[in-house]
Amino acid sequence: MAKKKVKLARKGVDMDMTPMIDIVFLLIVFFMVVTELTVQQAEVILPVASEATVEEPQPGSRILFVNVSFNKEGEEVIQLMNGPAMTPEELELALKLEAEAYGLWEDNPANPDPAARLSRLEVTIRCDQGAESGNIHKIFAACSKAKIYQVRCAAIGERFEDPYNPE
Repeated sequence: MAKKKVKLARKGVDMDMTPMIDIVFLLIVFFMVVTELTVQQAEVILPVASEATVEEPQPGSRILFVNVSFNKEGEEVIQLMNGPAMTPEELELALKLEAEAYGLWEDNPANPDPAARLSRLEVTIRCDQGAESGNIHKIFAACSKAKIYQVRCAAIGERFEDPYNPE
């Protein structure tokens, strides 16, 4: 009886890459959330305030900048962190999303309901000195609806030159 040669097919060892890809994406998301992004600021000419004080941010806090400035056509625009121009309604939605993403909340002393908690996110309004106050009121209203209560307005202590005079 003749012996048959049996060839065993070598099966390659395959490695499932799905868990590794999941871990890489989780690491990317983690570092995006933890890393502080560079604050890009729009060209805003701040008003002068004789009693302006500099407040240093607290460690671990997050500050959003809302800019009210003028576009090339001379119209007032509202921008969140030097982004595109927004309406007050769009700003309110963006602030709500930022507060949810930040995720640090504290109890509202005026309302014990857990749904009435307030965000610990901070907002600084940088408004051009030539802008009308109506937009500032709309920004304060948007912050209030987004449950953000730590809102401040930026100013400078003194100015030696006239920002609107190119000389």
